[in-house]
Amino acid sequence: MSARLQALVVEYRSPHRTIACVKALLEQGVPVVQVVDNSADDGVTCALLISAFADDGRVRVLDAGANLGFAAGVNLGLRHRVSERVLLINNDALPNAGVIAALEAALNAEQDVCIAFPSLLHDGQRLGQVYYHRWFAILMSCRWPGTFEVPRGCCMLAALDRIPVAPLFDEQFFMYGEEIALGWHLHRRGARISHVDTVWVDHEGSATAKRGSPFYEERTALAHLLLSNVLENKVSERRILAAVRFTMLVLRALVRSLRQRSFFPLFALRRARGIARGVITGALPPS
Repeated sequence: MSARLQALVVEYRSPHRTIACVKALLEQGVPVVQVVDNSADDGVTCALLISAFADDGRVRVLDAGANLGFAAGVNLGLRHRVSERVLLINNDALPNAGVIAALEAALNAEQDVCIAFPSLLHDGQRLGQVYYHRWFAILMSCRWPGTFEVPRGCCMLAALDRIPVAPLFDEQFFMYGEEIALGWHLHRRGARISHVDTVWVDHEGSATAKRGSPFYEERTALAHLLLSNVLENKVSERRILAAVRFTMLVLRALVRSLRQRSFFPLFALRRARGIARGVITGALPPS
């Protein structure tokens, strides 16, 4: 493994997950692991992490001082990086043997590849490539007209000196959507990403915000709404894109409401639209 590589993990009030993730990275020979603590709990979590790795100089813990959100937390960590090759990995993900070496080999094999990412093992299901439909606001497992490939933000090795986007993530996305925006910017600039299907990470998924929770529903809806402005520059076409996407989001919320037997997905979409327009300030807390 290259000594030029480092890992970056963003923590939010789940130190046991972060400690397990960091230990797994160290076992695979990662020379530097940086943890950005977004917990905003008066230093309690930060102190636990520092104590857990007090005798290991490979681990560096940075207290963000506030809950910046995932995108801003990553960008903060990248400003303190020691390498141009950074493995971004969620704290609820555990890499299987050989993941990091395989991702690094993919970057070394093709100089025009700027991001390599593995498959995910989530709830017993193996997930590979993912595409986002620009008009219908849905994630898909195969390429269709109107889609573009998205790196899996759960785990990816980025060669920052090859990425034509800075900062890496758009910080208007507090949580969810930042990897889709990144995928779009890379797609428009002809930058390549590579899915390495021979390796995977075990992913708990939605550990900070439980799937179906008020926070999850609101933040995913808000991400899709904010993406309408990212995916089109021309004002006239942006309005058409936003109208089509909002119709799809209403249908999505209706389906989720029926499945959950709750009106909350519809309520969350309404709140998200208000936040996107600046009518509603503040957001529901993670749960």
